[in-house]
Amino acid sequence: MLDWKTGLGTCQHCDEVIQLHTYKNKRTDSESNRLKHKRSTKKIEKAISFISPKTVKDSMQCYDINNFVTFLNRLFSHETTLTLIERYCIGTSKKWPGATVFWLKDLENRARTGKVMLYNPTTGKRVKEERKSYFTWVHSALNLTNFNYKQCLFGEHLLKSHKNKPIALVESEKTAIIASAYLPKFTWLATSGMQNFSAEKCKVLKGKTIVLYPDLNAVEDWTIKAAEIEKSINVKFLVSDLLQKHASEEEITKGLDLADFLVRHKWQEETEPISEEQKRLSALTAKNPNLSLLIKKLDLVIID
Repeated sequence: MLDWKTGLGTCQHCDEVIQLHTYKNKRTDSESNRLKHKRSTKKIEKAISFISPKTVKDSMQCYDINNFVTFLNRLFSHETTLTLIERYCIGTSKKWPGATVFWLKDLENRARTGKVMLYNPTTGKRVKEERKSYFTWVHSALNLTNFNYKQCLFGEHLLKSHKNKPIALVESEKTAIIASAYLPKFTWLATSGMQNFSAEKCKVLKGKTIVLYPDLNAVEDWTIKAAEIEKSINVKFLVSDLLQKHASEEEITKGLDLADFLVRHKWQEETEPISEEQKRLSALTAKNPNLSLLIKKLDLVIID
């Protein structure tokens, strides 16, 4: 029974007399503690960090000492190599002599981070030593503190400008870049590692049909993972069997990828007759690839 005039109440079960304001305070304190606990246990998601545009821009030079770009120039014309550099934002790193930066830019063209790797300029293979790894992240190389990086698909920034092109997905950045020159009808993206082929990374592909070109030793894993992702988001994956049809048992064991097969064939493109001025310019850009970059940036043209 409650008597609000006297501020007293009597429990109907045990006849204990209690002060109403004390009871209310206890109840309020209990509810307050529960709310505090709920707030404290709620996970606060940190904001994604980005590499400054200036850092990205500063890396877009010194291609004459960039091993991976040297390899691209062995495969393609200098003009095509320049196009690939700009399309995928390939940078040069000072981490090791000849090192390359593959910038991971998201749908809004923001650099989440960059992968720094070292390639052999002749074979195009990654340089690997037993006691030394020629791989790091840009934010690690720059010692950026409290950097909260969240990876995205390599080449993701191309999706907005290539809306009507079919999409193909591979594992490595190198493969995506080379395939985009050999098979330009596709927009080529890369997961930057098998572990990054996930529903979270593929959210930007929602509503699309994607052709997958897994490495030869990862076909089964990619097929299983693709089925799992399809259940999570509205996306359709088609796993290509092109490589398996032409690969030997040894090649499957080595885990060769699409780029390994493409570079066996001479790259060709439809070209118009080349003038003498263009030939001389090509000779100059062959000696200094940065000249091609300057010409394209300033939109310079040849005057006969």
